[in-house]
Amino acid sequence: MAERILFVDDEPSVLEGYRRLLRQEFEIDTALGGQQALERLASSGPYAVLVADMRMPEMDGAELLAKVMVGFPLVIRIMLTGNMDIQTAIRAVNEGSIFRFLTKPCEKETLIGTLQAALAQYRLAGCKEQYYQAAVESGPPRLEKLPANVALEEAAERVRGILAKDAQTRLPSTVGGVYTGKTIWIGPEHVVQRISATAAIAHPKNLLSATPSIGNVVRIEYDRGRATVETVKS
Repeated sequence: MAERILFVDDEPSVLEGYRRLLRQEFEIDTALGGQQALERLASSGPYAVLVADMRMPEMDGAELLAKVMVGFPLVIRIMLTGNMDIQTAIRAVNEGSIFRFLTKPCEKETLIGTLQAALAQYRLAGCKEQYYQAAVESGPPRLEKLPANVALEEAAERVRGILAKDAQTRLPSTVGGVYTGKTIWIGPEHVVQRISATAAIAHPKNLLSATPSIGNVVRIEYDRGRATVETVKS
């Protein structure tokens, strides 16, 4: 089943505009107001992403997203509004645990990029859900059957030696991640980039457009499994 995106607004012309704008890129459905959105989620789901306007009568966007968070937690939630009030943004984040907050008018490229990132987040959440469900059904995994990633373990050990004993090392999100930081170690399979005092990303070398030098601050951006490396400071 295709990953569908539900747009919610109280103006039919706005919803039709989104449909025309994005129909070549995504499978779009619409709901006229918060109540209809909840009904669509319950009867016509699943939806991967929900994009809600903030200013709607009866049920505003923050209230809707808060209800979606409780009733449909796997749906990735985005707020789209023309209201620049910071309190609106804070309320939407606190009540609806939103993925992104966009202001109108929103450029097509920005909206498409945000929706692509939201779909990537939805897929990641789905993988985690399947893993936990499998764990519940099959019981605790037998550790001796899990293959060790020796190269990643070596990278993690190096990071702990360079940064701190409690430093964490993880793989990047290759579907749409952007990472900026200093290159601190290069191994046989990974380029390790520091992103904070106690966190690092181990980038698979075979996905990178170039191998940066140790000590360089680089920006690494993934798009559909490949990454472009740009040196920010050498």
